Amino acid sequence: MKHLIASVLLMVSVGLPVFAQPSIPSPSDGKAIVYFVRTSSMGMAINFSYFDSLTLIGRFAGPAYIRYECEPGHHLFWARSENRDFVEAELESGKIYFILADVALGGIKAQVDLVAVNPRNDSKTMKRILKLMDRQPAERFTAEQLKQDQADLEKVVERGIESYSKEKTRGLQHDVLAVDMDYER
Repeated sequence: MKHLIASVLLMVSVGLPVFAQPSIPSPSDGKAIVYFVRTSSMGMAINFSYFDSLTLIGRFAGPAYIRYECEPGHHLFWARSENRDFVEAELESGKIYFILADVALGGIKAQVDLVAVNPRNDSKTMKRILKLMDRQPAERFTAEQLKQDQADLEKVVERGIESYSKEKTRGLQHDVLAVDMDYER
């Protein structure tokens, strides 16, 4: 036991991570991967729903993440809670990207704030993300679950896209996930 504690203290003192970096699988040929990650436990009972334009990707509460494999190119990612927040993305084939679902206090329930993460410039956020990914597997949804949830959220999707269009018309800028903001393993 003394040797384990000494090893951990040595690793911390020389700046090595105490947790192992999770294995992040490569995308399938011709695809890109986006991880939607919620690291905060604030408002952990409140579900956030995640979308790729008109399509529900999944929904979950508390610290967790979704692995979303998709076609490269332009995407409008968004999430919904008490509010809606959007990220415009340009994805490249074979690359891995991260979007942080940050939590803010809302009037009635937690609000979502989507942040496009640049792994090269935000090591603190990446440490939190990788630590979470090392501790637990990605959330998974069956095609049937997503189909049912998509049907239940039909009006939500309609209002979400309408809200995005109005914000763009007013000149509101959204976070951008650029091609070069990929994760290098």
